[in-house]
Amino acid sequence: MYLINNVFSQAVFIIGIVVIAGMIAQKKTWDQILPSVIKTMIGFTMINVGGQTLGMSLLPLQGMISKIFNMPAVSVDIGAAQTESLTGIGTEMALIFALGFLVNLLLARFTRFKYVHLSAHVSFFYAGLIAALLKFGTNLAFVPLVITGSILLGLYMTFSCAYVAVFMKEVKGGEGFTLAHSSSIGILISSLLAKTFGNKEHDLENLNVPKKLNFLREMTISLTIVMTVLFLIISLISGPAWMRENITGGQDIVVFSFLRGLSFGMWITVIITGVRMMLSEIISAFHGFANKIIPNSVPGLDIPLLFPNYPNSVILGFLSSLIAGLIGMMILGFINYPVVVFPALIPTFFTGAVTAIFGNAHGGRRGAIIGSFVNGLILIFGQALLLPMIGTYAPIMRILSETDYSFYGPILGWVLKLFGGI
Repeated sequence: MYLINNVFSQAVFIIGIVVIAGMIAQKKTWDQILPSVIKTMIGFTMINVGGQTLGMSLLPLQGMISKIFNMPAVSVDIGAAQTESLTGIGTEMALIFALGFLVNLLLARFTRFKYVHLSAHVSFFYAGLIAALLKFGTNLAFVPLVITGSILLGLYMTFSCAYVAVFMKEVKGGEGFTLAHSSSIGILISSLLAKTFGNKEHDLENLNVPKKLNFLREMTISLTIVMTVLFLIISLISGPAWMRENITGGQDIVVFSFLRGLSFGMWITVIITGVRMMLSEIISAFHGFANKIIPNSVPGLDIPLLFPNYPNSVILGFLSSLIAGLIGMMILGFINYPVVVFPALIPTFFTGAVTAIFGNAHGGRRGAIIGSFVNGLILIFGQALLLPMIGTYAPIMRILSETDYSFYGPILGWVLKLFGGI
């Protein structure tokens, strides 16, 4: 349990262990292994910390939008939500997480689905969702609950990587790996919709802009400007006086918005730097792992690896998913849905970005808009269906409920109910 809770729950250690195993399999010496492992782990940490902090920088928008729509504010304290959410399922969650990874490795070794899910932070929270659905939706005793949950998690880790891999071939910068992320069903739906209704000849990343605006092609610059303008507009609508009293701590809204935009741009730069550092090491190391330990296996990695090649899709995907989520929220309010739901902004940014990337890759501008908009609808309506099913796990799902949670969670909950809680 010490290893599960303190080592294997940290994705950076999983990545480091894989690199060590791969390089040992290639008969590398310790002086070659050590710097490569350190670079990979630093690169991954830059991506992970950058992604988490970037997502956290969006959280003030939640209170601002709640004010605009006159809705009760939802807590955005991730630490408190995680502590509250683990009440009653912590042990089951940890064991399902560890044994689910083992199931994934066995499936990769002995079946034709050669995908190793390396995003441990993703599978950790998904283990919590499965544990909550089984704990609060069934009568299973501890041991069968853990076994059932581990099998479900292992299957999810393997097959979500597998069907995303089908659509990776046309994505720039996606060579040599697949994605291991809880936006997988959004990626699948976005890609299929883009192929059906889009036109890949109209690439969102090839927009014609005047020469003097060419600087907007740089992701750091464009995202900084867009997020500054977004914060400023929503601040003005919320009301400068209310903003100073409730959000900015007395700071002027123009300064507040500009600092938020700069922070966003800075963390995107950290992510891009981490992507380059990590990819330069892990792909070659994983070849050794694949050749000797799990032949022909493919690593499943996190979605920010694709961001540098798709700056326009990242911006448009977030905004499109956010608009869809706000529309869904208003629909639920109009029909007096009994559970108050709000677009979770961290998932809206990351899943919106990646669904737009795949939508654009397979169907151009139209595909990016359609795919990310449908993703936003899945996020809001799926969250509304999921929250009543998961007991104490609801607080963290209000903040981190990504597309797979919102789509697969209610389906699993209905299946368990259909079978009478087993």
